[in-house]
Amino acid sequence: MGINSMTSDSTSQSAVPPTFSGSASRLGTPYASNDLPSVDPPSATSSTGSRSGTTSTGSKRGPDDDMSQGKRSKRRKRTVALRAFIPVRVHGRECIGILFTSGSIRGRGTTVYVVAAAGDGKTYFALKTSWQDVARADDQAIVLKKLSEHKPHPNIIIPSRLFDPMAKDRRVGSTLGSIRALLDDEMQKLKVENRILVVTISELRRPVGYFWSPHDFVRGIIGALLGHQYLCQIGILHRDISENNIVLALYRDKLGNELGALIDFDMAIVGPPNMQENSKPPPRKQSAEELLSFVGTSTLIPTDDQPYKAQRTGTTPYMSIDVLRGEPHTHFDDIESFLYVLVLFFLSYKGPLRKEALRQAQLQGFIQPVGAGRLPHVTAWPAMFERWASGTFQEISECKYFALSPASHAGFIKDCFPLLRERWAYHSPDSSVPYAIAVLIAECWTMFAFQERQVTHAQFIKVLREWLKKYEDEERNYVYPFDD
Repeated sequence: MGINSMTSDSTSQSAVPPTFSGSASRLGTPYASNDLPSVDPPSATSSTGSRSGTTSTGSKRGPDDDMSQGKRSKRRKRTVALRAFIPVRVHGRECIGILFTSGSIRGRGTTVYVVAAAGDGKTYFALKTSWQDVARADDQAIVLKKLSEHKPHPNIIIPSRLFDPMAKDRRVGSTLGSIRALLDDEMQKLKVENRILVVTISELRRPVGYFWSPHDFVRGIIGALLGHQYLCQIGILHRDISENNIVLALYRDKLGNELGALIDFDMAIVGPPNMQENSKPPPRKQSAEELLSFVGTSTLIPTDDQPYKAQRTGTTPYMSIDVLRGEPHTHFDDIESFLYVLVLFFLSYKGPLRKEALRQAQLQGFIQPVGAGRLPHVTAWPAMFERWASGTFQEISECKYFALSPASHAGFIKDCFPLLRERWAYHSPDSSVPYAIAVLIAECWTMFAFQERQVTHAQFIKVLREWLKKYEDEERNYVYPFDD
């Protein structure tokens, strides 16, 4: 939806939906391959040059590219002119670029654009489009209404809907009504989700990937936890804690603080106020038939009388053990998801981008570098964590349960340290930064293991704040890059 074509010589605009208006333009990127000296071997592919058997345009290498008369020659750098379609206007707003696009084949098709304010053109906002399930779109509307009835919270980014998705007539503007032209009785018989387009706009904050130090990210987690605590106090359960739903501060405040915030209420529901004071309900006892039916099957497959929709809420790698098992979703599950965000973050990056790249990203509203692939400091998860994303719900829950058991948690922590050292040693030749990160993960992981994963907001925040104070000297390895 965001990028309609991407070729080396031309761009077709015939498939552009009428909602958008734009033009094809030649795009560069501020993120050159040397923005981050890597401690890992170079990537096998590159958007600006070829490192394997094909070029970035997909053509096979000729005999003179790297081999001549049986001898290996120096690899020549190649620059490929890339053209991509970026909308000029999105729902009436000037579009600066694309902030996020969903990589899922089946889902909400979420795309987030950076748009400029109508007045000065210099203030940026995040405009989000997503195709939501009809029932969940109603839940989101109720959640946003409840948020509007309370005072704004500094660690919560509340979006505003640009229009109501036709709450009375679901045949208008829905995937089954408008696009497939089905009648009400036909919609009820068809076992697929009926989705409607929801468009929201909100304040732009810094995505997690543009952190400038490990401490910067930890402050982001603290802010998001404070925001989540507030939501529980007023009776809102978020249910989708993930890295993409935590944002960092754009600038330091007057006191020098830069806490993060929580965004995205697509999966949120309204519940009882002060739910954080309640203990976790005992697990529901499953029958033998239920336990056997869970083995070796995907929990995304519906029963005969149910529509085809996801039976869990959240982003799979960050789901709590009980949610993966099909237990009721509570605030403790959200807090457990924060733990997985913390651990996976430090295994997803090889340190921050360079200062110059971060400054350039700030000026551009942190839009995606079109044509450059993923950012150069992003790295693949280790093999021991791949199952968290690719396994069945049962496999993921078993992996996490074993790693978080009091008997096995120490082994998990020991296995993490060499992985952290591999990714973060460049920024600390004496390995003090990887060691400090390992201490943080060990303290948090141990706390969840010995409290049966029932950790409160205050307990989690206390550990994070104590770590910031204890290892504040390690932040001197990094330079604050942004203009306040």
